[in-house]
Amino acid sequence: MNHNKQLDVPVLFLTFNRLETTIQVFEQIKKQKPTQFFLASDGPRVDKIDEANVVHSVRKYLLDSIDWRCEVHTLFRSKNLGCGKAVSSAITWFFDNVEYGIILEDDCLPSDSFFKYAKELLLYYKKEPSVMHIGGYNPLDISLNGTDSYYFTKIHQCWGWASWRRSWKNFSYDITIEEYKNFIHSRKFKQVFPHIEERRYWKRVFREMTDQKINTWDYQWTFAILKNMGFCINPCRNLISNIGFSKDALHTTDIHNKNNNALRYEIFDINHPAEIILNKEFTDRISEEHFNIPINHLFRYYVRNIFKDIILFSMKRFVKFCINKFKDLKDKPLKNL
Repeated sequence: MNHNKQLDVPVLFLTFNRLETTIQVFEQIKKQKPTQFFLASDGPRVDKIDEANVVHSVRKYLLDSIDWRCEVHTLFRSKNLGCGKAVSSAITWFFDNVEYGIILEDDCLPSDSFFKYAKELLLYYKKEPSVMHIGGYNPLDISLNGTDSYYFTKIHQCWGWASWRRSWKNFSYDITIEEYKNFIHSRKFKQVFPHIEERRYWKRVFREMTDQKINTWDYQWTFAILKNMGFCINPCRNLISNIGFSKDALHTTDIHNKNNNALRYEIFDINHPAEIILNKEFTDRISEEHFNIPINHLFRYYVRNIFKDIILFSMKRFVKFCINKFKDLKDKPLKNL
């Protein structure tokens, strides 16, 4: 890698109150020297003692540590908006200023090749509106058979990603109950989720989202992509480690989770798939192994239903046979014994 060459793709770095992880991710960004560097930070929570000082120290560290020539843009909130609104509004601010770019949170540690990978795909699919998201995280930690460097799926991974303004314009933080109902009852919903267990899972998640029971933004982004029948890119090997698992984290609290600090790999030479088409094997395995949706158990479900239909059909035929026999006996004169 040429350390003197600067990354000419804008980077948005989302931070809050974790200096240790912020430093690790920043050091990876610093190697790339992006020409446009956007920093966003939510405001401190009023009920958290000394959090204002911690948030300030993270911001000061970043501004003091930028030692390369670049445009620096900041969105430092004075009041706390919460994870969902703070992150989504920062991404909107980012795409109000740039056409495309890379988004990293303060706990998403990228491999060296992640930036080259994201840049190449941002340019390669720049004019392909069906491709809406470029992910850097591979939750399966496997490489499926084939020579392609990445796969197309329907569910995004947002631990280190990239996208375009044209895609993010479809995002809405506040999804109404009408939008929710229209989508889950649409033909699109059954097309993207052919398995009944998947539909049940995402119906529940999207309902909790519309009821504002989940303080996040990524499910709204999932909703926008699915509603527009968009494609998401996942790398053939994992390029991002989430180093933010801790008991003090907002969402990633289970330090024993298999996704905690996953191994990172490198993809320097990009082999593009021949066509934009859903990789069913990868998509189904993400549903099963990452979201714990038992779609492959549906075989038993369908077999059980088939046998139920056979039994029901047989019983109906048997009842009909008995009725006809009874009618025949009734109509025939009794023979003398």
